[in-house]
Amino acid sequence: MGRILGDESGNLPDITSKARALIIGGMRFTHAAARFWASLLSEVAADYPACTSLVFETMAGTVLTRDLLFPEMALQRELSRLQPTVPIEQALKEALAEFEIFGPPGSVQLILLADDRKMRRCQLPLDCVDADIFAYLLAWLMEWAELPESQWNNDRVEGAFPIRDPDSIASSRVEFEFTRSHISEGLYRWRLRMHREALAGEPGN
Repeated sequence: MGRILGDESGNLPDITSKARALIIGGMRFTHAAARFWASLLSEVAADYPACTSLVFETMAGTVLTRDLLFPEMALQRELSRLQPTVPIEQALKEALAEFEIFGPPGSVQLILLADDRKMRRCQLPLDCVDADIFAYLLAWLMEWAELPESQWNNDRVEGAFPIRDPDSIASSRVEFEFTRSHISEGLYRWRLRMHREALAGEPGN
């Protein structure tokens, strides 16, 4: 995965270029969400060693469910449900009409903090992450933290889980706080604050 933050650099740091998987609870994850979080955390550690927290902000109306962990299965179930009664062409027309009404998904803002000092604020590239995709990434944080699905849509959720890069013996712990506030008609302001803490034996974040 290339640079997410888009910093100008001739070469990717080794720590970033190897970030293709995560080991969580003894299990190896190599899907797109794992690669995103591995790449982003490694990139921040390499380029912003003083960073202590990452804050993500976006607007979304997505309801967080475990279906988001396997979007291809959810899509297939939806197509199977519609196919007997709605031709695929009609389903596509309805989807396009909905897109014209509501527009494309919103962007995701990222703030890097050194304690409470803002180091950088940027918009994550839309070809990598938008508000809809962010819901899938967020669902995996909830899953890795072993939070019950009934809590995922609370106004405030806290979680944590141990994390390790498979190319390193170093381990760390990710803690996060997710809050959402209702704006109007099912639209919410999402805010995710994430902190990665080195465990014993790891030289740094």
